[in-house]
Amino acid sequence: MLLSDLYIDKKTRLVKRAGKVIQLSHKEFDLLVCLIQNKGKVVSRQDILKQVWQYSEEIGSRVADVYVGYLRKKIDVKGRKKLIQSIRGFGYSIKK
Repeated sequence: MLLSDLYIDKKTRLVKRAGKVIQLSHKEFDLLVCLIQNKGKVVSRQDILKQVWQYSEEIGSRVADVYVGYLRKKIDVKGRKKLIQSIRGFGYSIKK
């Protein structure tokens, strides 16, 4: 999958931005794929929890926010177009 200068290979779990390999944890990768599969749409925190964590009552809704923060630090690097957008009070979106 390709989005802007972000390359994702779901089979090998390889992620590159501007040709540089980005190391992601298992959940960070799953979160990125969830956002990419819904690119251009807003994905609610609840939908992220269901798709990435197979949501249970033990997982607080803020876990999505924490992992989006981790992902942003790795994906939305300085000098590059920011891809991950927050939709206040609802969830997240990734730009096309």
